[in-house]
Amino acid sequence: PTGGLFLTGGIPPKLLQSYPELLLGRDSPFQRAFGDKGRLSPLLKTIPVFLVKTNDLGIRGARVVALKDLKRHQRKNAL
Repeated sequence: PTGGLFLTGGIPPKLLQSYPELLLGRDSPFQRAFGDKGRLSPLLKTIPVFLVKTNDLGIRGARVVALKDLKRHQRKNAL
């Protein structure tokens, strides 16, 4: 459950470009707000946060799912 938080989509890279101080650093406003959750704070502060800069993440995920489905279909028809 602590593999990380991945910020994706079009807004985080734009924020990073225009206002890097909002996202970068352990003491950034985002990190403080993310970690300031009462009794869950100790756990949340151990979770790494990643900013995904690619714009085609959804397409990449769809490709992975499609390939898995294709392989499953091929194995099913091979029997």
